[in-house]
Amino acid sequence: MVATNSFDPKALPAQAVNWLKERVQKIDLFDETKVDLQAQSPWYQLGALYYLCWVLVLITGVILVAIYLPTTAQAFNSVDIISHNAWGSILRGMHKYSGDAMIIAATLRVYRMWFTAEYKNKGELTFILGILLLVIAMYSGLSGYLLIWNQRAFWATKVFATFPTYLDITPANWTWPWDFANYKGSWFIPNAVGAVTQLIGNLTHQGFSTSQILMGGSSIGQATMTRFYSLHFALSLILLVISEIYFYKNRLKRINLKKPLVLLVIAMLVVTAIIFPAESGTRANPEVTPLPILSDWYFLALYQLLKYMDPYWATLWTLGIPFVTIGLTFLDFGPERNWLKRPLFTTIGIMAAIEFMVFSMLIIANMANIETDPPYWFGHLILMITIGQFWHWSMYKQRLPMTVWMLFNLAASTFYLFFWHLVVENSKLAGAFGGHSMIAWFEMMFHGAAVGIDFTNLYWNLLWFGYSIAQILLAAFLFWVDRARRDERAGTLQPEGVTA
Repeated sequence: MVATNSFDPKALPAQAVNWLKERVQKIDLFDETKVDLQAQSPWYQLGALYYLCWVLVLITGVILVAIYLPTTAQAFNSVDIISHNAWGSILRGMHKYSGDAMIIAATLRVYRMWFTAEYKNKGELTFILGILLLVIAMYSGLSGYLLIWNQRAFWATKVFATFPTYLDITPANWTWPWDFANYKGSWFIPNAVGAVTQLIGNLTHQGFSTSQILMGGSSIGQATMTRFYSLHFALSLILLVISEIYFYKNRLKRINLKKPLVLLVIAMLVVTAIIFPAESGTRANPEVTPLPILSDWYFLALYQLLKYMDPYWATLWTLGIPFVTIGLTFLDFGPERNWLKRPLFTTIGIMAAIEFMVFSMLIIANMANIETDPPYWFGHLILMITIGQFWHWSMYKQRLPMTVWMLFNLAASTFYLFFWHLVVENSKLAGAFGGHSMIAWFEMMFHGAAVGIDFTNLYWNLLWFGYSIAQILLAAFLFWVDRARRDERAGTLQPEGVTA
């Protein structure tokens, strides 16, 4: 008898095509298929609000193009002329605030899709497109930011444009895995990531090449202005063509909003543009660096991350956040979509929102210390996931997720406690192995070298280790109570005269 569910490699291409077709049929770009839900909750109007604000950005942008001069010599003056004209100031303000509103709508929509698990029931592509729309809106705003050609825009763009070059500069403690003579204490996984990046970089110089393409050279100038001006138009043009083809093919209505709401949104943007005119600032000066250097509000949290991490890892995290977010959705098994019944993913969403807001406020306040601050937000991550784990246990009584999380905490905290703070002293190899390194342990064991303790963040490691032990004890108690209750229920359900 042949098993019907046997694995057939030859069928994989056809299965992949079918999987993709099923999800393409359920694509929803701007919540245009959620008309019924829009009547029940304003959260389902976010897609239409995104589209409305995007249309306003396009209309005001086309008008501003007639006045704006995209050259480094004339850009600031042309913006200044627009800003000192009553109608021009309103147009420029509407262009800016419509773009901000578009990013806000896209961000809230991604959170809505996360908390309501819209990526389930063949909605993965819709969620991916939701993240893509957010990224496009953010980078469209960033590309238009330089066009003002003022101090803040110039230096924020310089930070952004040179950010990729950190991929060509591996961390200070990185070495090739086989280069024992120059080993500096990096662990296997970071070393492996660094090795892959280095191998690719030797062939493509991905960081330097990306920066050169963005800036049109080694510094920000007219070539950069031309590229950003073109990119600013290209992002909207490409998205416009794709969305119009989609709407035309599927015969769907673009903006499913009532006219009073549309007029209200437009009126709010006009009033905001009048009360808070878009700033012009001072002309860009490459010789004077303003401190602190800040971008628009939606990139502030990433700037703070850069202050907390080695630039190499901060760059990888920045590029990886969208991919990690998408990847996590494929781990959300089961049909449940209620956020109160998906504790782990709910706490991750809340955690991401808290980190975004706190990091943004800290960068504005110019508060960052790479030596003392990271343990706080790292501890916040551990605490939030722990809350999600115990919440999940209280609802489903599944031991596996809790056990995996506890073992990970115990192993990681023990590893860092016993190896990360060891420092080789009075050894011939101290120069090569003087950093925080597991080599210190082997030096002490096999060479008799003196090993000291680096107290940097040792307090936090001890706290983490104690926290891991406390988790295990609490979980063991909960497992025991649950087992006792199950045994008690099993005993009461047995018929009279029957022994266990």
